[in-house]
Formats: sequence, structure tokens, C-alpha cells
Amino acid sequence: MTTTTGYAPAAPPPSEEELAYLQKLSNEYEPEVTGPLVGELQPSSNITTEYARADPIFIKKTEALPHKYSSYRACRGDGNCGWRAIAFAYFEALVRLGDKTKVHAEITRLKSFQNILDAAGFQFELYEDFAEELYDLLRKTAASLPPPDDGNPATDVKAILLAAFNDEAIQASIITFLRILTSAWIKTRVEDYQPFLMNEDVFSYCGRAIEPFRHEIEHIGVNALCDVLLKPALFSLEILYLDRTPGDEGNMYTFDAEYPLAHLRLLYRPGHYDILYKVEDVQQPIPTSHPISAYNMQVGSYDAAQDHTNGARDLEYLHMIPGISLVDGISPYSYAESGLSSPISTHPPPLLQQQQHSLAVHPVPAHPVPAAATPAYAPPPPPPLQMPSQSLGLSARLPIHPPQNVAARAGPFRPSVWEYEPGVASGPPPQFTTSIFRK
Repeated sequence: MTTTTGYAPAAPPPSEEELAYLQKLSNEYEPEVTGPLVGELQPSSNITTEYARADPIFIKKTEALPHKYSSYRACRGDGNCGWRAIAFAYFEALVRLGDKTKVHAEITRLKSFQNILDAAGFQFELYEDFAEELYDLLRKTAASLPPPDDGNPATDVKAILLAAFNDEAIQASIITFLRILTSAWIKTRVEDYQPFLMNEDVFSYCGRAIEPFRHEIEHIGVNALCDVLLKPALFSLEILYLDRTPGDEGNMYTFDAEYPLAHLRLLYRPGHYDILYKVEDVQQPIPTSHPISAYNMQVGSYDAAQDHTNGARDLEYLHMIPGISLVDGISPYSYAESGLSSPISTHPPPLLQQQQHSLAVHPVPAHPVPAAATPAYAPPPPPPLQMPSQSLGLSARLPIHPPQNVAARAGPFRPSVWEYEPGVASGPPPQFTTSIFRK
């Protein structure tokens, strides 16, 4: 009598051929990626939140990230994220400069690489359409500079760039041309890149790692792309590596240009690139203000007569000139009050009256210039110059009204001592004793 246990017999182990096939399928598997090709700006603290429950090394490094970088853009991890991130950051740097002449110069420079592409064996018909997409986006960028402040997406250069790099066809053409251009650059400079390839020549390396679509960019490719695209444009590239190496912050790799005009910043996580920004990279441009008329500054409240009278008040400094004194300390602008004739007119000439009439029609600006503050303490004017009484035998101050035998005089100048003391001028002439005066 036989009994059954109810268990099926064990399956035989897979053969070597089956294991190799399964490994091949595993290597070729690509998870379906979703999301925009280039995302909107996000605060860098989102990366810190994303790694909040990750490895302690990643937690520490991502916590330090928002202290240096304010925001980032996520790029779709489809194997082209590194190429796409550099290309998009390149266009953004041109926009930040805001110089359309610079953009047109870049079009001319990139077109001049045709001889390098020909020397590397790339036919013009192969890359013509791909290059034209890049040139066309550069022309659109130049046409939108400087960016208007009208809120219209059709004229917003940043919106134009974001829409172009989220278009599958446009961004694929731009990336393909950059791959071909980078490959030609490496192939025509074998001595510069061959030492970095251990057991592979530059031609096979370019065919394996540079030219194939959806193959992520490597360090040699980044270096070559910087040499052909960024450094001649005076753009520097910074890549922050976020990996498991020891340290409180990520490691920084820089590809510096001489006298850089702009800095491009990327964040590298194993197998993936995103775009990083500092605060100064994302500041909104200052809106262009309307020109202000040269006469639109307190012109409507200008009083020529008052200004002319006030100008006489500035003559108080005449007190300090030796030999000159205002009569009894009377200022020039107060002659009319004292009954004396003033040497300075307190009424503007006819020309100033006409200017006053013509200037008064201008409107007062929305933000008037504040009047100069009156000092809390105004020092009194210096006293009139006095003659020493010991040497001339005069009183401490000269009389305001001259004696009867002296002709009346007007003006701010005091009477002369020669007019009041006839005996001063009498007597023998002075004798000069020096040889100089005798001659």
C-alpha cells in the first residue's frame, strides 16, 4: 500500500544558460520613469525631507544642503539627466546674463565647430537637424532678452526654456547634438583624454559611453562637455557629490573657466543629476522703471524770488573778510527793513520771473524730495569788525550816522577813519629807512 504526501516533486535547478539569460534581462531592465523632463523650482529642504529616514551619512549631508543652496530642479532619471541638466543650466546662465549679443555670439561659436565635426568623421546631414533645434532655441532666447515684466508666458524666456526642455523631440535633438559635438571634441584631442582611459581607446569609448542615447554621462564626458560648451562661454560648473563618503557635506568637483561670467551647479546622486541653485541664481530681475524727467523734481514748488533772497543770506560770510563790516550787524537781506539802500536786490530779474512762470507748470513728483532739515541750533553771525581804540583814539564802535561835514554814503561798507579824523592825514610824510624803498 502506497501513501502520498501531497507535495509536488522539486523542480530541477536552472541551467547555466538560463541563469545567464535571466541576468541579461535584469541588466537590461529599465524602470518606467515618470514626471517632467525638467521640473519646476523646489526648495532644497525637500531633499532633506526625502532622506530623513535614510542612511545617517546621507541624513547629515542633506541637512547641510539648504544652508548653501536655496532650491533645485529635478531632472527625469532616464539616462539623459546629466546631459539635460547641463544643457538647461547653460541656457539659464545666458538668461541671467541678459545679453542678447552674447547669445548670438554663442550661435556663431557653435556653428564654427563644423570643421571639428568633419574631422571626427560626422557628416553634416547626420547632425544638421539636431543642431538646428539648438540654434533655434538660442535665437528664441535672444529674442526674449531682456525679459519683459508683463507676466505673459509667450514672452517669458524662462517659460520658453522650460517648455522646450519638456518637449520630447526638442530636448532629444539638443542632447543628441551635444553628444555628437562632445564625441568629436574627444576624438580630435586624443592626447588630452587617452590617459584617463585605462584599457580603451577614445574611439571605442565615445561609441560606448558618449554617443548612445540614454547612456548617462560620466566624468570624462562631463570634462569634455565643459571644454567644448561651457568654458569657451566663460561658464564654470560645480558638481556636488552626494554619496557615502565620510564627511558632513558632499564633495565638490569644479570645472572652472577663466574669469567666469556665470556658475552652473549640479547635484549628483549615484546615477542621477539634478540642478542646484544658490539664492543669487534665482533672484527675480529688477523691473525696468520708467525714465524720470530731469525737471520732474520739486519744480512745481520752486520759488525763484524766495531762492534769490535766500541767496543773499549766504553773504553773512562777509563778516569774516578783514576790513569789511555790515553796518551795525545788519544783513544784506534786511536793508529794506532798516531803511537803508541794499547793494543786493531782493527781487529776481525779469529772466528769473519768466523761468518761475514757465517752471511752475510741471507737476510735483509722486515721491517729492524732502526739504533740507533746519538745524536745531544756528550759530549767530560774527560781530562787525572793530578798530582798536588805543591806537586810533576812537570809540569801540563807529557811529551808524556819519557827522554833518561828511557826505552821506550808502552801502554795506563802514565809513573810513580818514573821513572822521582830519588830523590823521596831517603831518610830515612817513620816512622809509630801508635801502629798498630809497631806491
